[in-house]
Amino acid sequence: MNFALLGTSPLIRQFELQLADSKAHQTVFSLPDVNQIDLVAIEQSGAQVIVLDGIGDETVLLRGIEVLKAFDGLVLLAQFCTRTVLTAYEVERLAGDAVGLFAPILPLLQHPAMELFRGTQTDSTTNPLIAIGQIERVEMERVMQTECVESVLDACAQDLTVLVALAGPIKEVVAMRVGSEPVPLNVQGTSQSGPLVRWSAVRPCPDVESARILIEGTQGRVVIRLRETGHWDIEADAKVFSFPPLDFVTHCGEMSQDAAVRWTPVTHSLEVREAVAKSLQRGRLIRLNLDGHGERTAFKGTMASLGCALLLGGLVLLIFSAAILSLAPENGFGQFAIWIEKIPWVLAGLMVLFLLIQLFAFVIPRRSEE
Repeated sequence: MNFALLGTSPLIRQFELQLADSKAHQTVFSLPDVNQIDLVAIEQSGAQVIVLDGIGDETVLLRGIEVLKAFDGLVLLAQFCTRTVLTAYEVERLAGDAVGLFAPILPLLQHPAMELFRGTQTDSTTNPLIAIGQIERVEMERVMQTECVESVLDACAQDLTVLVALAGPIKEVVAMRVGSEPVPLNVQGTSQSGPLVRWSAVRPCPDVESARILIEGTQGRVVIRLRETGHWDIEADAKVFSFPPLDFVTHCGEMSQDAAVRWTPVTHSLEVREAVAKSLQRGRLIRLNLDGHGERTAFKGTMASLGCALLLGGLVLLIFSAAILSLAPENGFGQFAIWIEKIPWVLAGLMVLFLLIQLFAFVIPRRSEE
């Protein structure tokens, strides 16, 4: 399989190292600067898979995706960590319009150990989740040494892809920290299906190497230790299950065609990230809207904003016209007053037009979750 690597992120470098050691796969095109993407040159190189660096300027990223969506093959977005959920929505839309398969790389969610938690194995001797019963609580501690709040929130968003896969979509969150320090940070939430979710950023400590996940159920618990090398150790009932790091090159050959499902964890994790930031700013619990961001939701939001603007602007115009008409006889505004008198009729026409536009909601197809 021939690869084209665009960018310089750590994940791109991991692809380079794995491809250098591979006999069946090779790098046929490399471009460090994603500002200069040339689809014709990539296609002429014979690339079958494009790996695009997802870190950097969001405008450049969207422009690059707009070019690559015409590629008739597999396009992978590596380390997509935009801090704006609207950008994620736009990327998801562009991915839906792509000629080939366009999907994100999620190293944690796509780790080999996660196959145990997707229900593909039902033997209690090989799947520790079978023995713990129904999941009631999922906790994760991430060791971080940083002075940047945004970096902590980025790590939270990336880890949430795993927590949501274990506990379900999160419907409400509350975040707490000590003063203005980015670490320690504690995020607690409730999933839509019931289990409690907690994510914590902690300072380096001897008993946590990189990160640790605790899954508690009605009949037991499971501890997952995430090593800096990418290895995962799962401890359950005095047994330890070890899993190697994700083989990115092999994973590309196993990608399914269900790309739409792959974007859901990305967008939802960014929605939760924004809720965490709001909770820190406002100091209270934040509830998320899990109804989706489809065309009907966008239309309703646009119409609500337009209706408010129309009412406020109409009120200002009515007050202005009433003031002018009251002064018109004394100040010689006769000709001008004729036009002012038409303002109420113009506003009435705009109101009728606005009400007629609402009928477009009936021709927009409903999403399945609505």
